[in-house]
Amino acid sequence: MLMRTDQMTASTPAPASDKIRPAVQLDGVTKRFGDSVALHEAWLKIQPSEFMTLLGPSGCGKTTLLNLVAGFLGADNGEIFIEGALVTETPAHMREIGIVFQNYALFPHMSVAHNVAYGLKTRGIEKKEIARRVDEALALVKLTGFADRKPRQLSGGQQQRVALARALVIKPKVLLLDEPFSALDKNLRGSMQVELKQIQRELGVTTIFVTHDQGEALSMSDRIAVMSAGRIRQIAAPDDIYRRPADRFVASFVGDANLLNGRLVERRGDVAMVSIGDVRASVPAAVHC
Repeated sequence: MLMRTDQMTASTPAPASDKIRPAVQLDGVTKRFGDSVALHEAWLKIQPSEFMTLLGPSGCGKTTLLNLVAGFLGADNGEIFIEGALVTETPAHMREIGIVFQNYALFPHMSVAHNVAYGLKTRGIEKKEIARRVDEALALVKLTGFADRKPRQLSGGQQQRVALARALVIKPKVLLLDEPFSALDKNLRGSMQVELKQIQRELGVTTIFVTHDQGEALSMSDRIAVMSAGRIRQIAAPDDIYRRPADRFVASFVGDANLLNGRLVERRGDVAMVSIGDVRASVPAAVHC
């Protein structure tokens, strides 16, 4: 049985409906590296405009899953769909995704404007349209006036904004974020979390966010997929992940918990009576922790 010792505030989960075509769908996707299974039969549906976080410790498979969606890795089994289209064998540059890497991966010899414009140029967009969209993207991330600077002339937070603008300017079907705040100091990380969520809501872009930071996941996400050892352990809204963990790993990894030895006295439908010493408590029967 679990007893939480602190409180949290969750964002409102995005509404989901079986009638809405998922923006991203993974059907039994598996990825192996030699004899090691990095991702084991992942089943996941992400709704349009949803902010989905992949949360787990290092080596749990979250970045592997992100790279499979991006097309940087090929699946050994299973299928991947983006907006209903099968993309399992589609090259990365044809999947219409935007990605912000952990190290931002900006071109050091290019100006801010040229970095942001790169994806548009490779798509053959007309110059005037490129200029207009670059200006809009820089305004969105609050970098108007920085177009002629080089990445080395920017702070870490400003470089991250450039990387975000470059990912968004192509109007991607899906935005992928691979631990984008890890290189920032604590105060800047907090402000960038707020700004990123505001931009995501404003644009309504479907977002997959990778992190090992529980606080980021709980405060920013519509839903969270908690991962461990290459498996998705639970997919739910932040409040459900926190208050109704599916197993002991989720309970211990997300938030603080006291684990108490108890004895099952009886079960009636969805409610179980548990004895903890001289105390009896009613708990949800479906939760196994």
